[in-house]
Amino acid sequence: MLMGWSGTAGSCAHGTLGASAAPVSARAARVHSLCSSSSFKRNHNLQHHHQQHNSFGSSFFVGRCTPPQQRQRQHLTTETPSRRDSSSCTYSGNTATSSSSSSSSSSSSSRRCLCSSFFDAAAADVGSITTTTSSSSSSDSDFDADDHVLTTRSYSSAPSTSTNNNNTVVAPRRARRQRRIGRRRFSAIISRATQTTPIHPTDEPVDYTSLGNTATRQLQVQPQKTTSTTTKSKTTKVKTSKNGNGHGSTKNKFLQNKTKQRSVPFFVMLPLDAVTNDNKLANPHALQAGARALKASGVHGVTVDLWWGIVERDEPRKYNFSAYLALAKLMEAEGLELSVALSFHTCGCNVGDSCSIPLPRWVEEACEKDPDLMYTDENGHRSGEYLSLGADLVPALGGRTPVECYADLANAFRRAFRKYLGRVITEVSVGLGPAGELRYPSYPEPLWTFPGVGAFQCYDTYMVANLRAAAYTVGKPEWRHGGPHDGGGYNARPEETGFFDETYGRYDTDYGRFFTAWYAQALVAHADRVVKAVHSSFAPEDGVTLSIKVPGVHWWAGTRARAAETTAGLHASGRPVNDGIYEDIISMCQRTGTRFIFTCLEMSDDEQPCHAGCAPEALLRRVTRAAWTRNVSIGAENALPRYDPIAHERMVARMYGECLGATEPPEGWRLSNFTFLRMSEAMFRTENWKRFSSFVRQAAEPPKAEALKSADDLADESGADSGSLKQQQELAESAYAGWVSSPFV
Repeated sequence: MLMGWSGTAGSCAHGTLGASAAPVSARAARVHSLCSSSSFKRNHNLQHHHQQHNSFGSSFFVGRCTPPQQRQRQHLTTETPSRRDSSSCTYSGNTATSSSSSSSSSSSSSRRCLCSSFFDAAAADVGSITTTTSSSSSSDSDFDADDHVLTTRSYSSAPSTSTNNNNTVVAPRRARRQRRIGRRRFSAIISRATQTTPIHPTDEPVDYTSLGNTATRQLQVQPQKTTSTTTKSKTTKVKTSKNGNGHGSTKNKFLQNKTKQRSVPFFVMLPLDAVTNDNKLANPHALQAGARALKASGVHGVTVDLWWGIVERDEPRKYNFSAYLALAKLMEAEGLELSVALSFHTCGCNVGDSCSIPLPRWVEEACEKDPDLMYTDENGHRSGEYLSLGADLVPALGGRTPVECYADLANAFRRAFRKYLGRVITEVSVGLGPAGELRYPSYPEPLWTFPGVGAFQCYDTYMVANLRAAAYTVGKPEWRHGGPHDGGGYNARPEETGFFDETYGRYDTDYGRFFTAWYAQALVAHADRVVKAVHSSFAPEDGVTLSIKVPGVHWWAGTRARAAETTAGLHASGRPVNDGIYEDIISMCQRTGTRFIFTCLEMSDDEQPCHAGCAPEALLRRVTRAAWTRNVSIGAENALPRYDPIAHERMVARMYGECLGATEPPEGWRLSNFTFLRMSEAMFRTENWKRFSSFVRQAAEPPKAEALKSADDLADESGADSGSLKQQQELAESAYAGWVSSPFV
């Protein structure tokens, strides 16, 4: 096979030897005589005819056959023709000058001008077909017997036009095959670059510069008008990454949720002590019976806390996942998915905690040596629920920082559960504070009772050092000593404090705005550090979604000071209502591709005491709107167990858009998932089970105009449905018997 190249030739699929390119050796003479044969001319004519009538135009062939070094010079020395110029596509220097048909449309001309640049990226992979060197005024040609490529160096000073002369060299078969590969890659690049579906779940423009050519920069500044591009290959569908930083699953399930998913996945949270402190399943029989009943009722999966104090209890980096592996195997056998919460907190200090699970022993020993690793309030009370975020980067845990410990556990979890990831385990929740929620331990039991404002948790040495640095940064060293001295106690009301008083409170002064902003932003920065560290432990092919949980601190949310949210780190004074800390957290989820889980889905304003300034509905509406506008996946939980039809009806409506507060929610909007709190003996009681199974059935479809069916209405349905309900009831009775005979607690 033979191929030639001439910088003076007008054709780039084949080069001309020209008058100045006389052979100077016997071998070159043989090649020269071969190029003059009749069969060679016939092939050349076909090539030239194809070049003039190809819809891509001659510029495509120039772009793909010109050597990379010369193409770079062309881009620097050539004035690119207008995209609306349908008459020509001219290149200066040692390139071709060609004219397209006068009947060519502006769209095809625009496509031609982009072709050569787009092909540069594909040609870089395929490799250069020919080599050209510009120098003085003589010519030479050599034949490489190993590569079967004819290389012609032309030193002509003046460019010549493309003509169908007799002294041309046809491109070899291998080069044509490589060009076909390049065209397919070009088609894929075009299709990806013109998609309007966001590749990342962010509001930021997609970065097309990674394709590395001029045409993509032209596309980047132009509005995207089409949703797909038809090429010789099939239309390419965009595979989206859940994580902005490249970690997580291979698809953006939130985009699927808005368009394809008909029902909200329904999960049920397992008991807190489903795995005992001795790393054993607490009640395998009851768990299996309950799983069968849930599966029969239509539940999608279950959620379990993976306790740091159990799996890494005795020694650092010594992990024991045996009980959780048995649980994953059990759920796989029953056909349920498993959502795992990496719980880096203790159990026993929050509302509804029915057992006591401490931190790992070696962590407790480190806290005894350095008590400032724990959150501390103004009175010196230290909280052992969760390590202080001020110590995130302090190597106080056997040479490791807390963030490194969290990442190491996530990495060990991935290795141990690799075969379940993406199939059984589809979501991993990252614990960021007490109860696994992103907040400070500002309202711990038994120190706090509803509706107290709570207490600031910023008096350990590391938090004070952080505050001191922030105060010096803003030029106010007098603000460096700690939190407000008049913030009240855990059970104070806002009007009883000097800081949160609606009329004279210091929360709205310069100091109040500075302190609350620092306090809240430190929490957001902590979430960002931990989430990124855990993200780094997973790979896109694992097929899991990472999520974080944010509590619905709804008491005093209807007041200006929003005292309870402020002490929890979820509000900063002076921030706009719809641009506060919740929005900062959701933006962090947007950057990292993390799902946002919010609680209190079942609550309504009229069910709360009027003296507590509660506003759960406005709070839920705010976070769901913020998540929707930022294209962030959002799920929800109920804060307290509810088995009444009123709460169930309210939750179903909110799952499908009522929580957005609009007259008609956006078409297809749904929560990404819902988790019911929680599986227990009470769930499987006869009346509660009837109502719960009705709730699951109704949650499987968008709500209609009529109210939810009651359990009695479901019992009167058709015989097939009645038989199914009867089977569910039998399974529930079996689960209830398992709970009674061998209770979890």
